[in-house]
Amino acid sequence: MNSKNTPHLLVTGGTGFVGHHLVEELKCRRVSFFTFSRKDYDLTIWDQARAVFEANRHATAILHMASWQAAGEFPAKHPAEQMFRNNLIHSHVLEAWRRFAPQAKLMAVGTSCAYPSSSCSFSKEETFLEGPVHGSVYAYAFTKRLLYTGILAYNDQFGLNGTYLIPATMFGEYDDFHPDTAHVPGALIGKFVRAVRENLPEVEIWGDGSQLRDFVDVKEFVRVVLSVLDQCDRDVINIGPGAGISIRQLAEWICEASGFKGRLFFNTQRYVGIKEKFIDDTRLREKFGLKLTTDLRPGIARTVAWYSKNYDQLNGKRKFQSDQFDRSDRSDPITQPAVAHAR
Repeated sequence: MNSKNTPHLLVTGGTGFVGHHLVEELKCRRVSFFTFSRKDYDLTIWDQARAVFEANRHATAILHMASWQAAGEFPAKHPAEQMFRNNLIHSHVLEAWRRFAPQAKLMAVGTSCAYPSSSCSFSKEETFLEGPVHGSVYAYAFTKRLLYTGILAYNDQFGLNGTYLIPATMFGEYDDFHPDTAHVPGALIGKFVRAVRENLPEVEIWGDGSQLRDFVDVKEFVRVVLSVLDQCDRDVINIGPGAGISIRQLAEWICEASGFKGRLFFNTQRYVGIKEKFIDDTRLREKFGLKLTTDLRPGIARTVAWYSKNYDQLNGKRKFQSDQFDRSDRSDPITQPAVAHAR
């Protein structure tokens, strides 16, 4: 058991994409932490959430990254499941925090897709709840807004210290590379590596390539999280470079890193979403003295090399084994296990 003065982190979602990198960094820094898989503790079940927080009641910080989500068409196809599972996860984490580790600082990872859909360029933290979200992600985005509101409520009523992070889209090793559920960087890396391995003549990219988005290397995100952990105090913080790059530029960087020599086909008939969308980094720079890089090439090269090395194992691998509830299950859904993944 750690003493009061010894840092100890409780990490939810530690076996997911971001969690892998956070755990690696904590090990390198020799920081005491505890993380777990859904098989160990399922956060959609109150008794299991309570058990893991009771066992870590000495925690000095809680890094909450667990959620049930994927990109692509997944949010539009699973809005009810995302509402049900994610709200259970977040509600249980907040209440267990209050009951068993109220001395711990909580830092939760949100999503930039929960910004108002009308807030395109330079979305600022103070506008996070000001307007409806994009219809394609309405349920998942609402669960992330509810998490933010929950942190505010627990801070206000119980005097706790919770902070909410809003990252740009991340990429890196252990990401999702399946075209049906991946975010843009992971999907493109998957396409280009597959094209090289299978000697395909072209790679399709949705839109004309002029769309602007912001991205962050997951390893840089993890370093920022640990840098602001001691400084943050009931904050909401955008974690991004403060500038967008075009999808065409991103595709060209991935193309170069993968060694693909074929044609890039920009399909203007496919859905591309908002023309410009990226988050403002003023608070991150001015309050915390941090500036993220806009040169993604080193991280892209590293990720492409990792995926190429693991291609045979990962190609075609889906994030979820099943894409719907088990229809044969007629028992109480509140007591049934669900998947908890970090993104």
